Amino acid sequence: MKLRVGLIATALATALYPAAASAGPFADAGDVQLRQDVDLLKAAGIIRGPVDSWPLPWVQIDGGLDAARDGRTLDPYLAAAVARLERLSDLAAQRTSVDARIDVTSGTEIHRAFGDAARGNVDAAVRGELNFGALSIDAGIGARSARSGQRYNFEPNQVAVTVGNVAIYGGYTPVWFGPGHDGALLYSNDARPFPKIGIKKLMPSAFDAPILRWFGPFRFDFFVGVLDGKRDFRNSVNIGTRVSFQPAMGVEVGLNRAQQLCGEGRPCGFHQIANSFIGAGSDGNSRSDYIRQPGNQLAGFDISYTRRFGAIAGKIYVEAEAENFNNVVLKQFGRQIGTTWSGPWGHRGANWQASVEYADTLAAQILSGTPLQPGGTTYPGSFYNNTLYLDGFTYKGRPIGYWTDGDSRNLVASLSVTDRRNRRWYGSVNVVHLNITGISGVSTGPYGLYSGTVGNRISPDSEKFAIGTAGVEWPTRFGDVRVESRYQTDSPGTPGRRAGRAQVEVGLRERF
Repeated sequence: MKLRVGLIATALATALYPAAASAGPFADAGDVQLRQDVDLLKAAGIIRGPVDSWPLPWVQIDGGLDAARDGRTLDPYLAAAVARLERLSDLAAQRTSVDARIDVTSGTEIHRAFGDAARGNVDAAVRGELNFGALSIDAGIGARSARSGQRYNFEPNQVAVTVGNVAIYGGYTPVWFGPGHDGALLYSNDARPFPKIGIKKLMPSAFDAPILRWFGPFRFDFFVGVLDGKRDFRNSVNIGTRVSFQPAMGVEVGLNRAQQLCGEGRPCGFHQIANSFIGAGSDGNSRSDYIRQPGNQLAGFDISYTRRFGAIAGKIYVEAEAENFNNVVLKQFGRQIGTTWSGPWGHRGANWQASVEYADTLAAQILSGTPLQPGGTTYPGSFYNNTLYLDGFTYKGRPIGYWTDGDSRNLVASLSVTDRRNRRWYGSVNVVHLNITGISGVSTGPYGLYSGTVGNRISPDSEKFAIGTAGVEWPTRFGDVRVESRYQTDSPGTPGRRAGRAQVEVGLRERF
């Protein structure tokens, strides 16, 4: 692929220029303990700027760690969070580092939250990071078991170049947009990362201009990716944009956008690309207008507010993303709301975090079903689907957004405790309704074009069940051990019968 060849060429060319060692630019999405520690320091005012977009730049985290060393007295649980982040920051700052992991499970998890989980019964990967001043190279390989045998992947690979206060990167970089923990409506960890090139502002800073400075510290994320592999329009382009800012203490706002266009067999000229960015040309009065339209588009926002009550920190957040970007009219929303609370557990450095989160991906008017708009209008079969791109907002058969796919609801309550020996004990209960409408059939676009199967890709029929999860992450001298048990009361695609499922997963991760 031209994208992959270009990334390799850029890495080799840039590596010819010597430079002093520096840290890799990003703390990756997928490390739950790292994210919880960042949230603790953010709530305490130690880390500043938006933190609801991942991967999070190390320079922003390091700025908080520098502030923590300014002579202030920290509560023991905050000091413990600082120590954990300092260890990972020191690893990222090495000229060379290695990250190796292996996960073994009796069954892959249907539910994929922020943390890493095995995507096969055996899932292993190793990567080495090389830092040459402004250039960082992650090179590695992964392998997963599958029915057809071992499947190798290159998802650990990434090249990043720092230019001033931005990083330009390319590779299989995982992204997460939004404040949710059990899922994100636009970009999450549910699907495997697809190849992309992007640019990210590193240290959030305010605009130096009248009025604009009122937005406070802001971050800009932008990438262009390729959805390769077997799908209706192979190598279609996926463009993600996020602008996040902090207009007041404790408030974070994110404006999000996703575009899906081009691909083999689809027009990909200036007309389609330009209209995709401005949100025009999404409909037409003729067959040719329909064929030439830009494609699939989603857009929306998230807002979070954090406040401390003594040693206890509370955060409430909402996210809404709209599937139908019809000539700049947003009306078919998926919605998410949640709250997270954290604080010390005793007086020796332990801490706890509790959260409740609810997501609804049955597209609806933004306030439908709330006290402000009882009833309202819903749009079954809309969210993550498109009459042009029948594979929809997916990659390798999994939703790029929320793990339930469209037309579903999920309520989750979770609790975790990190003890003074840095062992993280956690548990959660999900109440899930997949494919509320039961839609799974053949859809044909206007003018008899682009017919194929659409609907919820996780379950072809309506299923209600619960998922219970309990586990521990235990640091040892051999690496970080994770043991997790799960039980779900039913399974997708089992109409008229109960198909409970118990699973155990064991993982080991070593970083040095």
